[in-house]
Amino acid sequence: MSKAPPAILPAFLGLFLAASAAISVPLCFAYTVSSEELIERAKDLDGRAVVYRGEVVTGVLRRGTRSWINLNDGSNAIGVWCRTELTEGIRFVGDYKHRGDLVQVDGVFNRACGKHGGEMDIHAFRLEILREGYVKGEKIDPRISTCAIIFFCFTLLIILRYRKRI
Repeated sequence: MSKAPPAILPAFLGLFLAASAAISVPLCFAYTVSSEELIERAKDLDGRAVVYRGEVVTGVLRRGTRSWINLNDGSNAIGVWCRTELTEGIRFVGDYKHRGDLVQVDGVFNRACGKHGGEMDIHAFRLEILREGYVKGEKIDPRISTCAIIFFCFTLLIILRYRKRI
């Protein structure tokens, strides 16, 4: 029997470590969810890593080194607790005049967070801005303004006509 060259042992260990890493990679992926799924399957998803995406709405609430943001996916809004530096790239928050930034967060879902008064939330460790928001252009239909002017004039005429009788 010939003795194996000493270079085979490190190569074998490297191959073993690469194979074990490849096997464990699928186990660390987060589960992509919607707000409806978070609400309906809250018990099953509690404590699991999730990926959630939505429009930033209602503002960024900075609390020192941590911040709150609310993400609305079109059905519901979910509160997200994350490091403040993750929110620094957020420029637009959704409201009547703005479309908020579309962001995706990776984090741990809590159906009743003990740190935040039993509220449902996600503690995010990663935040990515997928699409920047924008200012909504307000267009007023000229027919509406014409109708408003006609209604105002008609009301004024009625008041002037009958004011002596009141």
